[in-house]
Amino acid sequence: RRADVGDVVGIYELISPLIQMGTLVDRPKAVLERSIGQYYVYTRDNLVVACGQLKTFEDGFAEIGCLVVKKEYRSGGKGDSMLGYLERLCLRLEATKVFVLSTQTMEWFIERDFEEVDVEQLPPSRQTTYNPARASKIYMKSIDSDRELDASELWWNR
Repeated sequence: RRADVGDVVGIYELISPLIQMGTLVDRPKAVLERSIGQYYVYTRDNLVVACGQLKTFEDGFAEIGCLVVKKEYRSGGKGDSMLGYLERLCLRLEATKVFVLSTQTMEWFIERDFEEVDVEQLPPSRQTTYNPARASKIYMKSIDSDRELDASELWWNR
């Protein structure tokens, strides 16, 4: 579901260890509150167990970021569920070129049909904010239909 301001503390608690490790870019609570409309959460008993951020750009591009699953839930497919949900949202928003930036989980995205690309393949407005000092790799995939996503998901976790 789409996150609301009441989820900020849960999202912050979920992502804080990864921010401290340098895996994620810092997102103070005030920034999360201002951009809460870009966040989606998976909850269990009112506890945020997974989150993801979706940003849309020009020319049919969308970025999925801050995709995090609580450690205790990582083997249960919550990351796949969140990714699938966000990819379907991309289609509804007419974004067919989806990308992620990652410093740690490259194989996970490759297993889900993302391919490494150069910064020049990002939309122009995202190229200007890309931080080369973080050395994030960029992974992108094209999605055209829910049916294509359904077929792709059959191979996840195999």
